[in-house]
Amino acid sequence: MLSAAAFALFSLVCVVFAFTRHPIWGVHFYLATTFVFPPGRWWGYMFGEMRWALFAALVTALAIAFHRGKLKPKPLWLAHGPVVCLALYAGWMWIQTLWALDQPEHIRGSTEFVKCLFALWFVYRTVDSKERVRDFMFAHLLGCALLGIYAYTTGRQEGRLDGVGGPGIDDANTLAMYLATGAIVGVGLALTQRGWRRWVVLAAMALCAEGFVLANSRGAFGGLVGGGLVLAFCTAKRYRRYFWALAVVGLVGMVVVMDKVFIERMFTVTDVASESEEADTSARSRLVIAEAQLRMFLDHPMGIGWRGTAVLSSRYMERRWLTGEADAAARSSHNTYMTALTEGGLPGALIYLCLMMWVAAAFFRLRRLRGPRHDPELVTMGAALYAAIAVVLVAGLGTDYLTREVQFWLYGALVSVFRLVEAPVQAQDAARDSVPRHAPA
Repeated sequence: MLSAAAFALFSLVCVVFAFTRHPIWGVHFYLATTFVFPPGRWWGYMFGEMRWALFAALVTALAIAFHRGKLKPKPLWLAHGPVVCLALYAGWMWIQTLWALDQPEHIRGSTEFVKCLFALWFVYRTVDSKERVRDFMFAHLLGCALLGIYAYTTGRQEGRLDGVGGPGIDDANTLAMYLATGAIVGVGLALTQRGWRRWVVLAAMALCAEGFVLANSRGAFGGLVGGGLVLAFCTAKRYRRYFWALAVVGLVGMVVVMDKVFIERMFTVTDVASESEEADTSARSRLVIAEAQLRMFLDHPMGIGWRGTAVLSSRYMERRWLTGEADAAARSSHNTYMTALTEGGLPGALIYLCLMMWVAAAFFRLRRLRGPRHDPELVTMGAALYAAIAVVLVAGLGTDYLTREVQFWLYGALVSVFRLVEAPVQAQDAARDSVPRHAPA
């Protein structure tokens, strides 16, 4: 009862503030519907069949329209590289509906992808200042900390932690990936914030770490390591020493919360290429699935549609690698990149490759922004957002995260940061060039 009342009060405050203060409160409401997910809580029945995410999206869209004259002007969101790539991929998915092997699943996946694009626009349009970047990152971190609390109160069952988050976050691998993005975003906030915010950030990061360990995900662990390394290279020079000090403290903290189950599972990552019968079957199956998907692509170069891997898996894989009973036994994709290749076909793979090229270029773009002419706080927060995207991309080597919404939020916030960091310097350069130069007498 108390939880339901608290969520209802929070929702009401967000709705009121979205129209009276800033539409970023609508985004907070939308994120809360994802992290809390009332229909999945025991108290959710009190709200009936309420579609919280749809309601929050409607509130956010109306608030953006209401404040359109007050929001800082921005280029059209489709003018940015990642948005173009993601929009093209969404369009290609709808074209594939004509020949997708599993029509209902493909339509569901295509609809989900478009929904994620709207979420990207919400974040991009509302994050129009350094304070709003901080607010978005803070909200994301607190949402991940709440997932950490849910994970702690639920606990593992047979060594795994499933069913904790809402739709799209209800498996251990995705839960751990979300928590890893929260921890990385928390590092950026801990470096740039002061006072009570820093202490709240540190406490939230500790909750993320606790849930992360309980989730036992090897792919997310690799993503966390990769994101940490990216952040080390992209953090503004002013915060480099603080970053390494915080990294040491964080490493010690992770060692403290690690347990035997987590450590043993992390050491099975080498079993991917092992032929030993004692090797971890889950790890070995990743390579088997990828090999089968490559053969599927060669037979169907234009793609087989969303979840098509599960439809064809019984033809390309031995029964021991499939899950399910009798004729229903199948295996879905466990690699984001192989999903883009096999289920998206050659056009989908090329579009996704363009997105990866933009991500690679963004690394060097962030490195150039670390100079004295740019705001070090904004650069460091942008580096944390970029590192969180790296978490998703690295973790995607072991799990299919093509339609996971968190990466869309992060792309929207990152392109906003690039705009906020570069626009003042470009304006200064333009003003300097416009000053007439007098020839010497």
